Amino acid sequence: MSSPLHRPLSALPRRSMLKQRIPPSTRHQARRFQQRHSLAQAAYTSSASPSSSSSSASKPRIILGIESSCDDSCASVVTSDKRILSSIVTRQDHSHTHGIHPLVAALNHHSNIPTTIASALAHANLTHTDIDAVAVTQGPGMNSSLGVGLTAAKTLAALLDKPIIYVHHMQAHALTPLLTEQIPPRFPFLTLLVSGGHTLLVLARGVSEFQILATTTDDSIGDAFDKVARDLAIPWAHAPGAALESFCAQSSDAAQPDALSFPVPQKGKTSFSYSGLKSAVTRHVQHQGGPSAMTDEQRRQVAQAFQAAACAQLEDKLAMALRPTTATTGAASRRVPPRIDMGVDPLSIKSVVCSGGVAANAFLRTRLRTALDGIDRRDVQLSFPPLALCTDNAAMIAFAGHLLWHQRTNDYTRNSRAKWSVEDI
Repeated sequence: MSSPLHRPLSALPRRSMLKQRIPPSTRHQARRFQQRHSLAQAAYTSSASPSSSSSSASKPRIILGIESSCDDSCASVVTSDKRILSSIVTRQDHSHTHGIHPLVAALNHHSNIPTTIASALAHANLTHTDIDAVAVTQGPGMNSSLGVGLTAAKTLAALLDKPIIYVHHMQAHALTPLLTEQIPPRFPFLTLLVSGGHTLLVLARGVSEFQILATTTDDSIGDAFDKVARDLAIPWAHAPGAALESFCAQSSDAAQPDALSFPVPQKGKTSFSYSGLKSAVTRHVQHQGGPSAMTDEQRRQVAQAFQAAACAQLEDKLAMALRPTTATTGAASRRVPPRIDMGVDPLSIKSVVCSGGVAANAFLRTRLRTALDGIDRRDVQLSFPPLALCTDNAAMIAFAGHLLWHQRTNDYTRNSRAKWSVEDI
């Protein structure tokens, strides 16, 4: 029986979706399951479909996913029939360094990855012999962190004589709703990829075909959330941005929602920008004498105003891409808001996917739905992964491995790619 620390999250109807620091003892659990469970390997033909099989008697293909692009050490086991058998996330506490330090993150990965992988197998009730392939994040991300996960994946694949599948981190985020939604979005669909490292509006034409419609010219939205949380001295442990969202929601007085506002840059342009918004908040807090000189409600008003301005940029770009075309002439045509040319009729896009760590923000979820309704696009399905799969996880990597099964290889020479455009997959 699993220890009390190993209880599945109720948020997902999966066998195990864990977020905790894994004790060293878990590395022995896989050995205990080895005598109790022996699954035959599934015989599958090369296919990009996660649910295809070579015969009706075949068992689902099983892939072990490994993710270490930033600071979370993640391992997951996912089957080709879309069952998440386990998903382990071992988090790091960076509060003492006031942010993620690449060297510290890499050293912690070295400590955490082995037990995280062992725990993923144990909670899936499998052993290494049951795995058909290993999928791993190759990039983008921090080189020092990516290297730890890649080394672990290559070593396992070579030792077990299994193929390895290299996965683009943002591609996996974009494809997550294909795993989690009862009615998956159909290509082409729009995806907002919003995290601590990226702010992208992308047209997904296929599993490996993406067109960037708008990206940030400087900082990401996730980085802005983290910076403002620190400027306002909001207590946090693992995620400053999430702490800021919770802080905003604690307001007991909603009578003055417009008491403070910050400008929304890049309106009507095919780009995002968050450095100016961060600076505006910093200057305002300094003008007030710093966070210690402000009341909780004053700090909360600043946080709410920032959150509204940060999300407004995403609303603006979504409207630019999906606003129905109208035939106008003369003076009326000059009043039509700018558009983003996707190369397809906006009305043909019926799904929008919002993925990445910031996609867990409840305020953003509400604002995006309101933005779509405001341009008469109630026909558009807005999808968000379950909260546990918004932030970095290996379930999305393992699932992407099924979609990319035809790209499996025994090539162990590929290295991490810290900078890697989703258009260049």
